Amino acid sequence: MKRLIWMIFITLLAAGVAAQTKVVERSAKKVPGWLNTAVEDYLVVSVTAGSLAEGQTKALTEITERIIQSVASNVTVSKKNTLSEVNVNGNIESSDAFTQISRIKSANLPFLKGISLSNVEEIYWEKVQDKATKKEHYNYSVKYPFSRLEQRKLTAEFEALDAGQVARYEALEQKIGAIESADEISRAITELNTLSEYFFDDVRLSRVKGLTARYKQLYDALTLTGTFLESGKYQCQLLLDGNPIKVAAKPKVTSNCAGQISVRPADGMFLITYSAEDCLPEEENFLNISLTVGGKRLQHKAFLNEAGTGSMAFSVVPEGKLVLTADSVADRKIFNINIRLTLNNRGGTPFGLKALELHVPEISAPIIFDDIDGVYKTKGIIQIKALAEGEFTVGEKKKSLFSFVQGAITFVNPQTGAVERSQLSLPYVTNWE
Repeated sequence: MKRLIWMIFITLLAAGVAAQTKVVERSAKKVPGWLNTAVEDYLVVSVTAGSLAEGQTKALTEITERIIQSVASNVTVSKKNTLSEVNVNGNIESSDAFTQISRIKSANLPFLKGISLSNVEEIYWEKVQDKATKKEHYNYSVKYPFSRLEQRKLTAEFEALDAGQVARYEALEQKIGAIESADEISRAITELNTLSEYFFDDVRLSRVKGLTARYKQLYDALTLTGTFLESGKYQCQLLLDGNPIKVAAKPKVTSNCAGQISVRPADGMFLITYSAEDCLPEEENFLNISLTVGGKRLQHKAFLNEAGTGSMAFSVVPEGKLVLTADSVADRKIFNINIRLTLNNRGGTPFGLKALELHVPEISAPIIFDDIDGVYKTKGIIQIKALAEGEFTVGEKKKSLFSFVQGAITFVNPQTGAVERSQLSLPYVTNWE
C-alpha cells in the first residue's frame, strides 16, 4: 500500500512539472521505452543541462560514478540523496541511494579508462521551455551497457589491483627497519608518492603519508664517519642510525693542504687517497668530506695529526639509543638530566673525549659539556655517562618513531694530539612525556 501511494505521488509530481513546462524540441518523435526505467544489464542515466554538450559531459560523469559505486566499496565520498530504481532479478525496486562522488575518479584505475560515450547504445534528449519564464534547458538521457557479468569482472580486477597496492605498502613498511642503502630510501619515497595517488580512502592515504614522513626522517639519521688506513689513505663510510649503509653518490673531498685527492668506491665504502707533502706540521691539517643524500648535505672532517700522516685506525662511532633520565618531572619542568651515550671504538685506538653537544627536540637550549678530558682505552662498546644539572623546560615530545637528538662529539687522540669532531644523530628515550 505504501508503495502504491508513493508511485501515485511521483505520478502527480511529474504531471505538475509537465504542466509548467513544454517540450519544444526532441531527438525522436517517440519517447523510448527504456527512459525512466531500470533495464537489465544497462545503466539508464538522465541529467539536466544547459546545452547538449554539457548533457554529454554530465551523463559521462554520472555513468562513471555509477560504475565506481558498483565496483569499489571502500571509498571516501561526499553524499547526495537521489531517487533511483534498481532492477533486482527482474523486479523493479524504488530506493534512496547515495551517489558517490569520490577521489577514486582521479586514481589511475584500468576499469575507468574504458568508460566512454562511444559505448552508449541509445540517446534521447528533449529541449524543454519553462512556460512562465521562457527559460530553456535540456533533459539528456542515455542507455549504457553494463551487465552483471561485466560488473563481476571489473570488481575482480579492482580487488586484485587493490590487493597488489596494499602489498606494496606493507613491503615498504617492513623495509624501513632494514635499510641497506641510501638509494632504498629515495626509491621508497618515490613508490609511496605513487601509492598516495592510488589510495583514495582516508585511512590508507593517511598511513601512506605517515610512512613517507618516516622515510624522509631517515635522512636526519645519516652521518659520515671514517678511519685512516695508513698515510695517504682514508676510508669513509655512510651510517644510518650508527649502522653502515651503501650509497651510490661519491663524496666530495677537499683539504686545506693535501693534494692529489681521489675518491673511489670500495665495498660499499669510499677509499680516499691523497698527498700530504704540502701540509705544515704547525697547522691544523684536515680532509673535509661532504656528501649530499636526499637533499641533505652531510659533512665530516678528518684531521691529519701531522704532515703526511694520519691517526692510525681511529674510528669511534656513536650508536644505539641515547637515554635521557630526569631526576624529577613537574608539569613541563624537569631537573638534572642523566645522560647515557653508547660509543663504539671500532679501531681500538685509545682516545680522549673532550666535548659533547646535544640538541634534544623538545628542549630549546642545547646541552653542552666542555673540557670533559676523559680517556678511554677499551675496544668496542663504551658507555659514556654524564649529568646535566639544573632545571629545564620541555615542550611537547614528538610522537614520531624517528625523532633524533642531533649534536656533535669532539674526540682527541692522546698519542698524537689530533682532534676530530664527529656529528651525532641518534634516536632517544626519556622518562618524561
